[in-house]
Amino acid sequence: MIIDIQKMQEINGYLKGRIDCLDESLRKLPFDYKKRLSQQFFSINANQIEQKITGNQFWVSKKIDGHLQIIIFEDDQALMVGRNGTVRMNLPCLKEIQKHLSQKNIRKAIIACELYAQRENARSRVYDVIAALSEKSSIDSLALAVFDILEMDDQVFRTLSYADVWQRITEIFPSDGIVHAVETRQAKSKKDIRQLFDEWVTEIGHEGLVVRGDMPFMYKVKPKYTFDGVVVGYTEGINDHKGKIKSLLVGFYRDNDIIQVVGKVGNNFSEEDREKLYAFYSQKHINSSYIETDNDGIAFRMVQPDTVVEVGCNDVMLENTYGKPLLNNLLKHKDDSYSRYTTLPGLRFIYPVFEGMREDKSPGTDDTGLLQLKDFIDLSATESQTIDLPKSEILMREVYQKKQKNKIMVQKFMIWKTNKEKIDPRYTAFVFFYTNFSSQRKDALQTDIRISNDHKQIIKISEAFIKKNVKKGWEKI
Repeated sequence: MIIDIQKMQEINGYLKGRIDCLDESLRKLPFDYKKRLSQQFFSINANQIEQKITGNQFWVSKKIDGHLQIIIFEDDQALMVGRNGTVRMNLPCLKEIQKHLSQKNIRKAIIACELYAQRENARSRVYDVIAALSEKSSIDSLALAVFDILEMDDQVFRTLSYADVWQRITEIFPSDGIVHAVETRQAKSKKDIRQLFDEWVTEIGHEGLVVRGDMPFMYKVKPKYTFDGVVVGYTEGINDHKGKIKSLLVGFYRDNDIIQVVGKVGNNFSEEDREKLYAFYSQKHINSSYIETDNDGIAFRMVQPDTVVEVGCNDVMLENTYGKPLLNNLLKHKDDSYSRYTTLPGLRFIYPVFEGMREDKSPGTDDTGLLQLKDFIDLSATESQTIDLPKSEILMREVYQKKQKNKIMVQKFMIWKTNKEKIDPRYTAFVFFYTNFSSQRKDALQTDIRISNDHKQIIKISEAFIKKNVKKGWEKI
């Protein structure tokens, strides 16, 4: 028996359980398949079709915005298991796939599909699937788009060309209905691929294309780049925006407990998103010896790395304006706390936007791993450049406060020695940082920074700032 139904519970008209419902021999299947896909996939945008895609014959499919599912069929019974380990049975679309397979006298099969919500004259979104699964009246809208066969009866399909796999898919499944072969066309050239992109994505508005060819690679073609990252921190808005998310700090897993911090995302949130996410993340604070600030100098509150967010961006940047590699911090997550692990060359998002929470994905190297960035950075090279850098040393810290009725004003002056300039020439020896906070000002928090390799010079800079900004009425605290 491939599943223990006693471990499942009925919810919203179907059965749901965890991965331990499955026979032990099948439990690694969704994770191994997702890992294999991640290693074969290359993410590109439409302008890179000509230069990035290789091969002579191509099968181009519409990319569906849904949840990857592995269908396991045996003894005239079908179940699905997602890449997060959730097992489901008795959904209408599962009963439909049982019917198609039984009619073709297939005894057992393992098939890869995309679970999505069919919407009239509208594109399905990931959150539509989540909504449909949570409402008994909506589960009839869920559909399966078949795009791969792993095994069928006694035949293993993993080593076959996609031409052979696709032929078998179309022999079994129709082109429409709640179970169907994903819409796919054969393309003979890269020009044909671009024409399909213009037709399906630019004109109709589908998410993107998936391109398979006669080479062992697959390409995900989208109008812009999207990545799935783990949320490690957030900042709160001020004044009228207090109690709302201002921005999220996002990273990617390099290892089980090592997260590479890559981007800050503050755009494309609705006001409802900002309120709900603040209520959610304000309950997830954890300790951190690592401090990061947003673009306005507000420190991130660090949170448990247990949620996944989809981030969109126009491009990524690897170097600064001087041609020097951008640096990313690596965090170590251990015992419900963050500490800075090291710094290494990385990247930065260009015009990042919030695309949505990915509740169907799990934090870790499979769903939020650095492999998503393999098209942009040499993963092996960056690993070899990992350096343990000494900690900075605070040389001076002075804080002044002033109160006027309901108005609170704070100024902070700091100098620190980086202790890194001899190891990495990209670091300066000394840093002066000035913070000016006023609770009633439109831009409540203002900052300034100065750098120097000379100790006497940085002291003179700080003295000049204090003399200019600390006048009558300011109290040193």
